[in-house]
Amino acid sequence: MPRTERPLESADTELGQFAADLRKLRDKAGKPSYRALASRAHYSAATLSDAAGGKKLPSLAVTLAYVKACGGDEQEWEQRWRDIAAPPSPMAEAPYVGLKAFQREDADRFHGREKLTAKLLELTRTRPFAGVFGASGSGKSSLLRAGLLPQLDQALIFTPGVQPLDECAVRLAQLTGHSAVVLRSELTDPEALGLLVRQHDENLVLVVDQFEEVFTLASPEQRDWFVQALVAAPHVVIGVRADFYGHVGRHPELVEALEGGQLLVGPLTTDELRRAIVEPARHVGATVESALVTRLVADVAGQAAALPLVQHALVETWHRRRGMTLSLVGYEEAGGVEHAIARTAEAVYSQLSDDQQQIARRTFLRLIALGEGTEDTKRRANREDLDAEVLDRLANARLVTLTEQHAELTHEALIRSWPRLRDWIAEDREKLRVHHRLTEAAAGWDGDRDLLYKGTRLAQAADLDTTDLTEPERAFLTASQAAGRRRTRRARAVISVLSVLVLLLAGTAVFAVTKTREATQQRNDALAGRAATEVMRLISADPMQAARLALAAYAVTPSQATRDALLNADAARQTRTVSVGPGLANAFLKMQTDSELLVATGTSGPARIVAVHDAGREGPAIGADVAEVVLTTDDRRAFAFERSGVLGIWDIADPALPKQAGVLPLAWRTVWLEVNRDGTTAVTTALLDDGPRARTSVWDLRDPAQPKNVELPSDRVANAAVAPSGREVVLLVRDDATSTTSAQIWSVGDGDPRLRTTWQVSREFFEAEISNSGRLVALRSSSEVVVWDVSAGEPRVWATVPRVQGEFAASFAFSADDRQIAVQGQFAVDVWDIGAEGDAVSAGSFGGFRDPLGLRYRKREKSFAVIDSGRTAWVLGTDVEKVEDGLCRERTIALTDDEWRRYFPDVARVPVC
Repeated sequence: MPRTERPLESADTELGQFAADLRKLRDKAGKPSYRALASRAHYSAATLSDAAGGKKLPSLAVTLAYVKACGGDEQEWEQRWRDIAAPPSPMAEAPYVGLKAFQREDADRFHGREKLTAKLLELTRTRPFAGVFGASGSGKSSLLRAGLLPQLDQALIFTPGVQPLDECAVRLAQLTGHSAVVLRSELTDPEALGLLVRQHDENLVLVVDQFEEVFTLASPEQRDWFVQALVAAPHVVIGVRADFYGHVGRHPELVEALEGGQLLVGPLTTDELRRAIVEPARHVGATVESALVTRLVADVAGQAAALPLVQHALVETWHRRRGMTLSLVGYEEAGGVEHAIARTAEAVYSQLSDDQQQIARRTFLRLIALGEGTEDTKRRANREDLDAEVLDRLANARLVTLTEQHAELTHEALIRSWPRLRDWIAEDREKLRVHHRLTEAAAGWDGDRDLLYKGTRLAQAADLDTTDLTEPERAFLTASQAAGRRRTRRARAVISVLSVLVLLLAGTAVFAVTKTREATQQRNDALAGRAATEVMRLISADPMQAARLALAAYAVTPSQATRDALLNADAARQTRTVSVGPGLANAFLKMQTDSELLVATGTSGPARIVAVHDAGREGPAIGADVAEVVLTTDDRRAFAFERSGVLGIWDIADPALPKQAGVLPLAWRTVWLEVNRDGTTAVTTALLDDGPRARTSVWDLRDPAQPKNVELPSDRVANAAVAPSGREVVLLVRDDATSTTSAQIWSVGDGDPRLRTTWQVSREFFEAEISNSGRLVALRSSSEVVVWDVSAGEPRVWATVPRVQGEFAASFAFSADDRQIAVQGQFAVDVWDIGAEGDAVSAGSFGGFRDPLGLRYRKREKSFAVIDSGRTAWVLGTDVEKVEDGLCRERTIALTDDEWRRYFPDVARVPVC
């Protein structure tokens, strides 16, 4: 019996009426079954049924075949189809806002948040202070601006910026008509804000959007003033990114004010998401295909930060619509949710000249505020400091938003979704940090000599490219350098005089002073060492308190023990636990090198790409039944060992859409696989059937669909490594006759392997690794790692690294610049400096892991990263100055006086920052 046709969802729309009339035409033809219709139309029954389903516009060919099979007028129906599929009018404005936040004037197209708006309005009316928290991209700003503001009689909305005091004065001046200069003078007393608001209108609600700027942009003094001013005001609502919730909690005044007044903005429900997609289009007489709605809901369901991505994808789909119908085809042409932003940004960037592209890069980087334990955020910059022509091009594409004086990224989703921008940030991260500090220092300088740079900060700023600096920044840096030269000249003169005096006074005083100093130092060393031990005990229970104590201990005595305590505490406070989907409950995780992605393999089924920040969502699949995955260090390819024996090559450059690019045709059981940086060269070893011998092959995978291989002559290969360039391979080869092991380097770049050099090594070595430059080769045994310099002539030992804190050495990895090597044990990771020939020097020793599963060097953070069996992701930084700088940005990082006396009795307090 044929199935009953499903009712149309939207018969009142143009697309719905088209489908309804197709159904009427079939009824007039005697209502033949779709199977019978298929035999006349020469299209499948499913295709014909979809044509009258009303979810999407069928192709013209399918439409005419359907009409002809039902005896309809083909010419009439072709015209109807063309009317619906007509190209859009270029003048029609999209009913979606794209990356921009909704504004008050967008209230009529702000849909899906009606329930949340009602809750916030009730909270605003019943509480003097309310906070709206949510992830970046969850829609906090839109809720405040297009949801709450239209419901309030009197409201003033603004963002704090670098100078919240100035911002308040300017906004109040615009509202009241008073002088901003006079208001600023009055507002230096934080209590004055509440008085001024009450004098104007006691029902006025202050709405502070992007409140997290007080932590990322404002100085501590400005931040404290703003907090005190807001809690004294009669009616306040703040919008805060969820990852700054902990920062808010460090201010007791805010904790007390927000008690009972918090609202969390989570992901849109399925129904809310449908309304957000369909209603804006309906408001302007347009239709959204049901197939597109279903696809969009499936693409972003449960994602808290998806709203700007959806809006931008819909804007791009609008530009590709058929008549007044937004189609699934147009959505896919735009790149979908995951790629629409990147495609827009790349299209704009590619249209710029070479010089303009460099300007665009500098512009984007100026609009980024680097996160410290949080995600990177957007920041405002003065328009006069940026190139006007390039800025206009970016603004026209809605990548940048302009005000009269400032420019900023339209949304932080651009940071997450545009790979090129992420790469720029990773490459220039340290330089950006120095540059941003210089920008802030120059802004607050005003000719004050005491505020000029000195010492380390001056040296760091001097390394910046002056062409990237604004005039105020160059003036500040020039003045700092001039002051530095004057200090140097004065110091030399003073030293000359003091040298004579010291020689005269040195005799009798030296002995007593030395003894006193030694006793004091021994006491300080003991107390700092005891504090370092306490830090390691505190780390798992209270990482932030551990970091505070570690910073103090290192300030008292900068020893290896206190350094390691500081590095461990900083690493622990930034850990993230990876939550995988239910189908990967016992997953084994592999970390990518410089992305926030991992690849998870379970006890059965496909491997999955999992985002560190995407709790519990099973990502795209790789393979069918994968036992093991090998990742390239450029994060663009994955090699999947299927349990069936197939070794698949996967393109994961777009992690949302992994594609199988080829298969390695292996005829024997593969023991292991090693690949170079980009996966274009691989080495495999497969056991032969007639004993312990193995076949070792080098593969050319530049075209993964047509892999080419050449066999190496050695059949007793114990391990191999491929140089990042793919042009050389290192083999560890056993000789059973002599019970010896040799290391061999083969040149394989031209497809004709040649033995470049060989040398005898200990039989205990069983794993090899080649450094990024190819200059160093490390060999691992169970007790040590030995590094050889193979750059010229006979290989020689460059450095020897001992076992990890007495443990078995499980794996190891070079840094990108060859100056460090990290060695992983069962519960610890040691990082060693090997920049100079000789014994390796400890750079940091990390513990607290639950069986580390993999070790990678991450260029973005210039640190090693590891994920353990407890699914905790760690970043292990060894730059003590960088760690100190990051911790010193925390408002309450210094120990209280009571804490100092408890941990360091009789030790004079020393500054930690």
